[in-house]
Amino acid sequence: MASKYLNQFKKDDISIEHYDGCPAFLEMTGAGFTSALYNSVLRAYRISGSYFCNKQGDYLTLYSDQQEIGQLVVQEYMKDKEKVLNLYNRWLENFQLMWGFYYDKFEENLKKLSNEELLKWSDELTDLYKHKVSMPGFIDGFMFYADRRLTALLSEFCKQHSIPNHPRVYTVLSSAVEPSFINEEAKDLKKLYGLLKKEGYRGKNLTLFANSKAKIKEAAEKHLKKYSYIKSSYTGYIEYAWSGLEHEINDLMGHTPEEIDFEAHKKAKNELIQKYRFTDEILAIAKLSELLIKWQDQRKQYTLTFATLRQKILEEISRRTNIELELLRYTHGPEFAEILNGKIGADILKERQAGCIFIYQGGETVDIVSGEEVQKFFTWLSDVDVGNISEIKGTVASLGKATGKVKIIKSVDDISDLEVGDILVAGMTRPEHIAGIKKAAAIVTDDGGITCHAAIVSRELKKPCIIGTKIATKVLKDGDMVEVDADKGTVKIINKS
Repeated sequence: MASKYLNQFKKDDISIEHYDGCPAFLEMTGAGFTSALYNSVLRAYRISGSYFCNKQGDYLTLYSDQQEIGQLVVQEYMKDKEKVLNLYNRWLENFQLMWGFYYDKFEENLKKLSNEELLKWSDELTDLYKHKVSMPGFIDGFMFYADRRLTALLSEFCKQHSIPNHPRVYTVLSSAVEPSFINEEAKDLKKLYGLLKKEGYRGKNLTLFANSKAKIKEAAEKHLKKYSYIKSSYTGYIEYAWSGLEHEINDLMGHTPEEIDFEAHKKAKNELIQKYRFTDEILAIAKLSELLIKWQDQRKQYTLTFATLRQKILEEISRRTNIELELLRYTHGPEFAEILNGKIGADILKERQAGCIFIYQGGETVDIVSGEEVQKFFTWLSDVDVGNISEIKGTVASLGKATGKVKIIKSVDDISDLEVGDILVAGMTRPEHIAGIKKAAAIVTDDGGITCHAAIVSRELKKPCIIGTKIATKVLKDGDMVEVDADKGTVKIINKS
């Protein structure tokens, strides 16, 4: 039977975000995007969906939803900012409760549980993440809307007041003023490295060295547990192992990165606000960006911890049913009981792995489509004619210029092929792309907005970055030589590969 939901995506302009992911780990995101957080006035997306194929995902939302949600967030903040702040503080209280739950469950052995107890364990996880904490999905609507709106408002304001360098004003007003969890982990790594250096570590066999020194072993194990979720993604849990920690520590031995001065960011922003009499709407978007950059970062921790615990369940179901873990990534919570009792088998999951769409509405997964219907829909979705383009335009996220060869990043696996000085081009960047971002001379993305990962990290690392081009990954090819001018928001093709 044809899905009654797919046509809804054909009636409106669609936003498509490419990422690494599988449906088992996106369940809370689909729920959060399509249900209002704690039934607040900040409305949700009417519908969203994601196409999945072999650990790759394309997340679908409607541009009209982005516009309406973004406008509403700004309006509500300007009307009564305390209401928005109270919503965040309520969420933050539940987010803090989540950490105790996460660390307790992370250590738990699921093998001893009966099927009934395992399903109860899973329900507790879902209940906490879906209902108690919840995914604040409206942030993305604000991000995309605010990017377009602030650019237009500042362009007009700077023109009226003869203010030069409008892109610099944008980057200062929208910059982060607090460290991300990635920054916090880097800071903790430096402390651990200092302790190791003091104890005589020379960069060989961290495990062996730690086993000979109780204080070092305790500190390293504490770090690995605290950040046990940090390598995970929408594809599932990846262990933060001793070998990974050793690699991070040894990188610090060769080069200790400069710490980011967030107080300087805050000072520059305040000076700019005092210097110019910005409109109330510009100031509201700037203040909201500050809040939602932090909230989005905490939301990422929420997502990664959920993915980590969800995989524990999948691994145990795999052990009991002999269905491969790779296939179980293409299921979701409501199907676990049927998988355990044999009503859903590997054949259904194999078909999904080859291509499927999960559709979310009203906080629930309302349809799962696979087979020929999905292939036809994806062909329609991918049919974009970009023509013969020599220059791409986008929004400036971080100032600067760079020239280099293009490396298209469709999956985190592509990062190993990126060389120092390349131009990283992606649909959108995520924390798992950080190794590539550090090597790249500049970053260019199809998607993204004022609070997106690429914008935040590029400013922190002082890398030129242009976001929201819509077509960069479609126009550019690996090996193309390009000039990125992030003072103007342009990417010029010098030579095609």
